[in-house]
Amino acid sequence: MGFPRDIRALAVARLVSEMGDELALIALLFRVKDSGPLAVSALLATFAATRIVLAPLTGNIVDTVATRRLIVTVSLAQFAVTTLLAFVEGPSLYLFVFALAVGGSIVGPTWQSFIAVVVPHERLSKTYAFIQTFRSVAIVGGAGLGGLLVNAFGSRAALLVNAATFLFVAAVGATLQTQRVPSAVGRGRAELMQGFRVLFTRPVLRWSLFLLASFNMSAGVIEVMGVFLVTDELGGNASDYGFVVGSLGVSMVVTGAILSRLQLPGKDTTLLMLSALTSATGMALYGLSPNVVTAVVAFLINGAGLTGLHVFGTPIVVRNTREHERGRVFAATSSVTTGGILLATGIAGAVSTVFAAREVIVSAALLCLLCAVFGGSSIRRSDRDVLVD
Repeated sequence: MGFPRDIRALAVARLVSEMGDELALIALLFRVKDSGPLAVSALLATFAATRIVLAPLTGNIVDTVATRRLIVTVSLAQFAVTTLLAFVEGPSLYLFVFALAVGGSIVGPTWQSFIAVVVPHERLSKTYAFIQTFRSVAIVGGAGLGGLLVNAFGSRAALLVNAATFLFVAAVGATLQTQRVPSAVGRGRAELMQGFRVLFTRPVLRWSLFLLASFNMSAGVIEVMGVFLVTDELGGNASDYGFVVGSLGVSMVVTGAILSRLQLPGKDTTLLMLSALTSATGMALYGLSPNVVTAVVAFLINGAGLTGLHVFGTPIVVRNTREHERGRVFAATSSVTTGGILLATGIAGAVSTVFAAREVIVSAALLCLLCAVFGGSSIRRSDRDVLVD
């Protein structure tokens, strides 16, 4: 059985959109890098902080505006913002980056909530794997294409290409055949914070968030320390590091493609726990790697596990939330995990002055192994039947 037309369209839209996001990030990094590390940090912090701080508002918007209208309106706004951003210089650039990030923090939960309307619960894992495959291709390809565009034509050209991707997403949104109907959600403080309240009061969601956040934080640590491990301790160069990181993306593409076609035996809670154990094992092997080849193998294992975390974790969130609150829950989840990544990168930078890269990465992997066992077991115990409105 194939995927519905709207799901295939969504997957292509996500591929184009996230490839455009990679183009924009590389273009903006090269635009501000001459201003020093503080300017680069401010750029990345603007993207992250927007998602963290505005989650209550953006989640409320997702749950009150129809999908087709929301995707088209926000994408057109992002097209306008990115077009202007291509010509902006100086401190005002950050205002446009903030506006662009607001759009992204709305579109992500919108698509996630929409999928659960189109696809029955028993096919959610395959569907998320299908979409994750396209997203992984976009991340791997977008970084390379972005570097080529910026190098050949400059950051302005790359940003204009990114702007065009939003027009494509708007066109896809306008053709959606299914509609997620908005609910009568109020705009008081209680409704704005509903996503966070749901996450922290329903045990299965709380443990799912704990598991996902712990692995995202470890990913943040590895992102900071990995370059030092490969170059200083494994004797590799920049090309070797790129090869190692690229293997993670390749693994995620292949694993997503496999999981979108195969129905694995067992409950998704069990498969989620196994995915977490696989990812943590890959992280540990990476930290213990004696050479670059072993590091590549470690990232292939890690990528398979990380893909499974998202593929099997998201249906659990869907099953344990009510339709009218789902946008706020997804926005709140994104807020918490993004905040964890920011915190982890800061911690990694601090401990790197005391401990070697290998020691930090192995420690993060061991913590993930504990979280996989403890969090995974708790999720399996607390999972419930589908919630109904």
